[in-house]
Amino acid sequence: MKPLGTRAAFAGPLAHESARPAPRPSLTWARAFAVLRAATFVAIAYAAAVLGYDLVDATPAASSVRPTAEAPSAWIEVTRAAGAFAVAMPALDPAQSSYLVRRHREGGGRKDLVTFGAPGERNPYVRIEFYRPGGEGEAIADPLDAVTALAAASKIDAELSETPSKLKTKFGELAVIDMNVKVPDAQRACIAIAGAWDDPNFGLVAWWCNPGPEMVPHGELACLVDRITLMSAGGDERLAAFFAKAELKRNFCGQAGPMLSATPKRPDDWISQKAAPPLRGRIVELRGRIASR
Repeated sequence: MKPLGTRAAFAGPLAHESARPAPRPSLTWARAFAVLRAATFVAIAYAAAVLGYDLVDATPAASSVRPTAEAPSAWIEVTRAAGAFAVAMPALDPAQSSYLVRRHREGGGRKDLVTFGAPGERNPYVRIEFYRPGGEGEAIADPLDAVTALAAASKIDAELSETPSKLKTKFGELAVIDMNVKVPDAQRACIAIAGAWDDPNFGLVAWWCNPGPEMVPHGELACLVDRITLMSAGGDERLAAFFAKAELKRNFCGQAGPMLSATPKRPDDWISQKAAPPLRGRIVELRGRIASR
């Protein structure tokens, strides 16, 4: 008879051939600990590298604004409201200016907005916001956030970023924000500043945009801020004192900047009147006689 099939050869208990694979060595506690220690070391090294990069070369904050669908606003426009602030500059056409006053619906805060030009026009585009908060909150302290909020309210397409520069103004040193406004088939270079104070409770945002991509001289915006005048404090004595002290610190629109004309003094400038009060009547006549001798 023929064998039914091949059988596994048996050559003793130690030489038995089998088709079963050899078992893998088990993972010991020592190996598991070594793997965990290596993974921990890699994580610490990566975290140290990221932290070191941030310390050596910090990335400046940036923001962008895109026009969105109009939503119900907490601010309402006040018609026939008297302007509390004024600004005049030879490079800005008064015929291209507008003045807008807004009130907060609940808190009663007031925003005065002075604007020259428009984003799509071929002349300087300037906007200044004066904010006197009410019960709705405080002025935005972060300069980038403050400029971004005004850009969003102005419904412009803009890219903004922080800079290390400071602009010396009569209100003190203010952080400079780079801003690029996008208009159809063009881009406008702008610089902006923002400041917030607790005493008085007051916020200021201003920007100057060139007609094209040319950089805006910092002195031009400083001169604009230097020319801001308080026309009415609305009974706020702290605000009046704040502007009176600022008037004594004007230094950017004088001889230091020959390309920019000096700041004109108001005819009712009480600070100058106290320093040199006008003489009347016989005193003026007597002075004239003495001078003629």
